[in-house]
Amino acid sequence: MAVIQKIRNYSGLLIAVIGIGLAAFVLGDFLGYGPMRQPRFDVGSIDGTAIPYQQFEMRAQRQIENWQNQTGVSAGPQEHFQIRQQVWDEMVKEILMEEKLDQLGLKVSSEELFDMIYGSDPHPVLRQSFADPATGAYDPEQVADFLRNFDRLDPSVRRQWVMLEQFIRNDRRESKYHQMIAKAFMVPSDLAAMDYLNRNKRANVRFVYQPHDSIDEEITISERDLRRVYEENKHRFRQEASRNITYVSLQVFPSEDDREQTLNELLLIKEDLPGVPNVESFVNAMSDRRFDPTFYSMGELSPQIDPEIFNVETGTIIGPYMEDNAYVIAMLKDSQMRPDSMRAGHILIAYQGSAASTPDVTRSYAQAQAKADSILGVVRRNPAQFPTLAVSLSDDPSAAMNQGDLEWFPDGAMVRPFNEAVVEAPVGSFLTVETDFGFHVIQVTGKSPLSKKVQVAKIIREIEPGNRTYQNVYARISNFASELRRIRDFEAAAEAADLNSRDVERVGKMDRSLPGIAQGRSIVQWAFDENTNVGDYSRIFELENLFVVAKLTGKQEEGIPELSKIRDEIKEIARKEKKQQMIAEEMRKFMEGNKSLDELAAEMNLEIKEASNLNFNSRNLPGVGPEPNVIGALFADLDITTQGPIKGNNGVFVVEITRVDEVSIPEDLTQAKRPLRDAFRNRVPAQTFQAIKDNANIEDNRVVFF
Repeated sequence: MAVIQKIRNYSGLLIAVIGIGLAAFVLGDFLGYGPMRQPRFDVGSIDGTAIPYQQFEMRAQRQIENWQNQTGVSAGPQEHFQIRQQVWDEMVKEILMEEKLDQLGLKVSSEELFDMIYGSDPHPVLRQSFADPATGAYDPEQVADFLRNFDRLDPSVRRQWVMLEQFIRNDRRESKYHQMIAKAFMVPSDLAAMDYLNRNKRANVRFVYQPHDSIDEEITISERDLRRVYEENKHRFRQEASRNITYVSLQVFPSEDDREQTLNELLLIKEDLPGVPNVESFVNAMSDRRFDPTFYSMGELSPQIDPEIFNVETGTIIGPYMEDNAYVIAMLKDSQMRPDSMRAGHILIAYQGSAASTPDVTRSYAQAQAKADSILGVVRRNPAQFPTLAVSLSDDPSAAMNQGDLEWFPDGAMVRPFNEAVVEAPVGSFLTVETDFGFHVIQVTGKSPLSKKVQVAKIIREIEPGNRTYQNVYARISNFASELRRIRDFEAAAEAADLNSRDVERVGKMDRSLPGIAQGRSIVQWAFDENTNVGDYSRIFELENLFVVAKLTGKQEEGIPELSKIRDEIKEIARKEKKQQMIAEEMRKFMEGNKSLDELAAEMNLEIKEASNLNFNSRNLPGVGPEPNVIGALFADLDITTQGPIKGNNGVFVVEITRVDEVSIPEDLTQAKRPLRDAFRNRVPAQTFQAIKDNANIEDNRVVFF
């Protein structure tokens, strides 16, 4: 039933601890550049709780399968990587929150769990899983029926229900924890009053500023000043672990010989094509892409054959011709007058083993066929019964909402047997057809006007590098690696081999790609190997028609870097501070004697700018950019008409207040407190977990495995 499928869809969110017997082997480096890595079987540990590879990978594979089932698409390397990242995030959260909730003694009683399943306010997951298909409303009777038949359900469905219960229980525990924190927060009246003023008190100002870059003289920074600035600002440079590498690469492109060989192979196939008894099987055996049964209208095919192929006899072969880096021959297999779109209704009768089968479908193939034939006889005698029978008998869950009506769909949109049956049957007729989903009782209710369409059998041969081409390119990169090993100078070896090296900085531990390398994960793993040192060279990586050799040029470990690692950045901050001091001293000198802003601007040759309707929460000054420090200093004391010099992001400022719109604090601050309280409570779930995570001891070894 549909409910079971919905529960399956949620299984990717749930907790499961299942072990499988797998072994993890890790390869060493190329040509002895570094020792073999020691085996490691934990993907990571969270506050001392190990995450074994077997447990992690089993959970990841289950979620990959769920993703494929829900999307109907085979997961590629990128999807595998993203899902593993999601699984890691989930497991980190589960372990840390479980630890925190256990410390606080937060539990969910059996009575609470019962109420979340059967009560008037069930958990949102249950609301979605057990909704009435016709109305979308939660149907508690579905839950009761499901649990009454629990012992007769498939074991996998029973396990998924247990996982669903555990998910609901854990979610409730977290909700209690968040509510405890949120309800402990109060907004004092003084804080609400201050926030009210910050949001509502407005000011207009005139200002001048001297940019930092107006000083172009050399600034000398002492070692003592550098150390002081580092201590004051080092927190700003906290970093994740990263690596710097330089690499050379050689792309493997097809040679002219490869192109000629591909073309000659296709010409031989063209000679055999006219006499084959089964064109579709021949295409599937000889082409790099499977036979496409679609019927195309004029204008939908490649210009190399369109419109020519609409004006030739069936069996005519066109080509070879080039299309998307491939040689192609195209044969007109069939031409028909067909509709562009059709409308039909169906009643699906599934059987055990069919694609639409669920654990509650127990009928056999023969029983399903007989039932479909019986329904066909009924609707042919009484067509008006079709919608009612679709709701009560169809194994397609959507029938409960659409009464079996599939509405208008394009030619080719449905599975092939179904689609062709509707094309061939007249409007108003009833018929049955078998697909992988089961037996369909079909009512054809509409078709658009017919037009000529063609079915084209294409044999496509991708132009790929041949073995000799690979060998030639590999020989070249091998010569580079040998020279590198001999002279131990990456740049010199690259120059001798006429190869361009590329530098990449700040490569993250979980990066999948590198600039110029789409599938660079194995290089990242090598760079983060605990036995790879700065200056080491890699083995030769083969990455989808690309050979790469890399050198590790730098390591940045997690945390605050030493001064020597960020010396240039700290020196720039120190120079900025020195310039601010010099500009501020110059401004103070010109401001002696209570000179006006206009006099200061004239003597320093500065432009006077204006800003209106500022409040404490404003961030930008017009014509300058973000200046929160200047605005904050200004609103700290609006009674001082002229303020400055004030050190800002972009320079040093002197500000003149020209107008202040005073506001009165309301006696009743209830409305002022509400947004502050709500803002805090909305941040509780994310920021609470982030705080727990920041204080946890997390060891992430995924780079060793994935």
